[in-house]
Amino acid sequence: AMSACATAGFSTKNASIAFYDNAIVEMILAAAMFISSLHFGLIYATFLRKGNNIFRSEVVRTYIAIIVVATLLITVSIYGANIYTDIWQALRYAYFQVVSLISSTGYSTADTNAWTPFAIVVLIFVSIVCACAGSTSGGMKVDRLLIFCKILMARIRRQQHPNAIIRIRVDGVAQDADLLNNVVVFIVTYIALILLATFINTLFGQDMLTAFTSTVACLGNVGPGFGEVGSMSNFADIPAILKIQDSILMLMGRLEIFGFIQLLFLK
Repeated sequence: AMSACATAGFSTKNASIAFYDNAIVEMILAAAMFISSLHFGLIYATFLRKGNNIFRSEVVRTYIAIIVVATLLITVSIYGANIYTDIWQALRYAYFQVVSLISSTGYSTADTNAWTPFAIVVLIFVSIVCACAGSTSGGMKVDRLLIFCKILMARIRRQQHPNAIIRIRVDGVAQDADLLNNVVVFIVTYIALILLATFINTLFGQDMLTAFTSTVACLGNVGPGFGEVGSMSNFADIPAILKIQDSILMLMGRLEIFGFIQLLFLK
């Protein structure tokens, strides 16, 4: 319960939550992971019945939409591939793994390495984006993804209407230029770090899937990746030099990259 609410993902069993094979336990933990991956300020405001609550938040709606779409896509994929013969069982495992990774908790109830390539790509996507700012989760944050998409749409509209004045708003609040610039810089830096660390991982002999997803998992503080660091495996067998790199990536991700870089320039 503590590691679910902290989105920390530690389990007393090597097989993680799969050890219990209990749908009720999984749903309780999934609910805890989901709530803990929301902005705590919005949760507090919801209890106080304030206007800026989770039911009116554009970010929360986007976050829920990503979870629902990702779950349905994975369910159809793994059920269609006959990995699970029961549609409800496929939905059960798909939903838990999506919530576990997008909340950066990292619990496991299935060997996702055995899932379809499409399902793996969807899980990698949610591992990069992750949950909401102001929560205990890691990752790039769905808030930044939403703002980045709005920036992209505004850029397309300016191409069509060069003289138009277009303000980017989130929950009705206009976002200033500095914030928009910071979002773009953060996302570009985040992706650049993933590519750089992936290059270094392959240099030390890791296959592409392991190299890429281990970087995504460490920078996003997600936990499991795919390949040699899949949901039923761990990072024990990777070279020591890469363990050091992954430790640095975890610190950078937890400190939002620039918070970590700022430490290097303290006088």
